[in-house]
Amino acid sequence: MKKTYLTGILMLAMVTSLLTNCKKNSNVSQSDAVASLQNPGSIKAALPTAPILWDGTASNGTGVFKVLDIDSMGTIGTTTDANAGLVWKFYKPSNNHRTEVHAAQGYQAAEGDDIYVGWRSKLDMPANIQTNAVFQWKAYGTGFTQNYPIVIKTLSTGKLQLEYYSPGKVLHILWNTPLQTNVWNDFVLHLKVSANASTGFIEFWYNGVMQTLNGTSTQYAARTLDVSCDPKWGVYGGDASTITNYVSNLKITTTYASAAPPRVTLYQNCSFTGWAATFGPGNYTQTDLTTAGGVNDDASAVKVPFGLKVTLYQNNNYGGTSSVYTADQSCLSSSSFNDLTSSLKVTTN
Repeated sequence: MKKTYLTGILMLAMVTSLLTNCKKNSNVSQSDAVASLQNPGSIKAALPTAPILWDGTASNGTGVFKVLDIDSMGTIGTTTDANAGLVWKFYKPSNNHRTEVHAAQGYQAAEGDDIYVGWRSKLDMPANIQTNAVFQWKAYGTGFTQNYPIVIKTLSTGKLQLEYYSPGKVLHILWNTPLQTNVWNDFVLHLKVSANASTGFIEFWYNGVMQTLNGTSTQYAARTLDVSCDPKWGVYGGDASTITNYVSNLKITTTYASAAPPRVTLYQNCSFTGWAATFGPGNYTQTDLTTAGGVNDDASAVKVPFGLKVTLYQNNNYGGTSSVYTADQSCLSSSSFNDLTSSLKVTTN
């Protein structure tokens, strides 16, 4: 009798626990919870899937790519960057046409997918060289009408440009900005994947800021699936010049937060309020601080994502006293650095 009674209590506790968890997870029904008592493995299919669909981290090796697309003397490998740590290095020498990777091994975009493609890039090149692409959302197969629906390229006018090509390879310029060479910049593309232009769309973040596309809206209706599409990173075009594209934090995910490369954020006030300015790996002078939206000698809090380290300096050009942080600080007065920041350095930790 005691054994039967205790078994009943245990079963009731398990059901109560599962049903309580169901309230926090709409993907798990009450019937799933009860069924799991008979077959514990049955509930796994109902749990939320991980947001990361593909991880192109440099430490994972070139097996994360489907094809290495290299002309002649170009090379694809890894190197350690002083600020960003281990990164991909796509080296295209002069008189070569391309050094690219066709990604992503283990993931294939399909009709209806809602994905975020994120990465960090540093271009070592002359600022006035026209390339065909430093990123492509490229079509593969037969019978395609767009070939490269989405392209990011450099222009001879010294700009970086995001382009969309509709069927018939009709160019639509969505966005551009002055090209920054030899500094790290962050990119996130949000794609609703569809061969129907009224269903598919593009959204885009540059250095953590959502951009207006085609001068009208942050969301641009587009045909984002042409037979079969994959991302490509590297250098394509600019044949006469030597160009190196350093790339890191490559990911395809189901959320912006999991795709966006991590960035340090300075805040005007304690408790993370007031103006905010974000920074990826790199060194930032007082001018860089104000360009990013910060104010000299006015920062009172900082958020530091896992894997990054920030050094705040009292003076411009990394002079004066300094303070190092590897985790969030809700009020810099606790470390005697309130309203002192004039320059900073961000590195991997």
